[in-house]
Amino acid sequence: MNKAAIKRMTRRTEFYIFLVLILMIALIGIISKGQLFEPTQIVTILRAMVVDGMFAMCSLVVMISGGFDLSFPAVSALSYSLATTICLNQGWCQTNPWMGFLLAAIIGWCLGMFNGWIISNFRLNTMIVTLATQTFFTGLSMGLLQLKEITSTLPNGFKEMGKSYLFEVYNSAGLRSTMTTMFLFFIALCIITSFVLNRTMFGRALYAIGGNEVSAERAGYNVKRIKFLLYSVVGAVAGFTGMIRVCMASQSIPKALVGKEMTIIPAVILGGASIFGGEGTVFGTVCAISIITVVSNSMLLVGIDTYWQSFFNGLVILIGVTVSALQAMRQKH
Repeated sequence: MNKAAIKRMTRRTEFYIFLVLILMIALIGIISKGQLFEPTQIVTILRAMVVDGMFAMCSLVVMISGGFDLSFPAVSALSYSLATTICLNQGWCQTNPWMGFLLAAIIGWCLGMFNGWIISNFRLNTMIVTLATQTFFTGLSMGLLQLKEITSTLPNGFKEMGKSYLFEVYNSAGLRSTMTTMFLFFIALCIITSFVLNRTMFGRALYAIGGNEVSAERAGYNVKRIKFLLYSVVGAVAGFTGMIRVCMASQSIPKALVGKEMTIIPAVILGGASIFGGEGTVFGTVCAISIITVVSNSMLLVGIDTYWQSFFNGLVILIGVTVSALQAMRQKH
């Protein structure tokens, strides 16, 4: 590797985030006397990354375009709650869960289109719009539709999907843990997102819009159409991800994702996405999600109360916003 390549690499935020991840894993491993490296603990951490990691991909592409989406947890919750209720009432998905996934994705697509239509047509602040639609979707779910928690009566197809696994491992005490099949969806979404961002005109358009929307329009990008499609796709992915959570948890709870955006968005910022748009990578986001997941799943191992999780999330927000602001200042100069 030549000096120019090394210099480019060391100027990227995700390089340092990766180093922090490696050092943190080593430190926690030492403090926990190797418990972090137990096969069951590793599998547990990877399982915990599935849903948060897929939501992070949704947030990443929106932030690259210069926006903030606070509504994706509400979109996801309404999508999976309504899809699960329909499947239960119609007697669907007792053996095959895919109708539920399809329904959730379609509902999420429609809710995302609503976001995209408002944002693209009226050019309003994305944070304000999605904060309003977040409240609207939650009220629609809990008030107008009165969707209920579904646990013991969950269709068997969802339960079996959640129980399916790629392999199983055991720790030194003989306890068993399984690597969920759902991890494949996370890997697939990361690959697809990376391909779209780096190899397609749509991805280049997102970076261009996030960098400077006016210049992107002058360059020939249809900003209105791209934003509408972006939020529609993000809604569909959020709905699909919500159904993955239903399968893994074997329950559908309409309010289960309240506040989830306050964990995901800081992680995406920490991973190198700029709060001003035009910056961000899949690798950096995965590293940041890994840091948060490892810490939250290792607190008990190192003797730290889980109540410190909120403190850690707040610290991540401060660090992420500061790094993003410093990057923007450096680029201006």
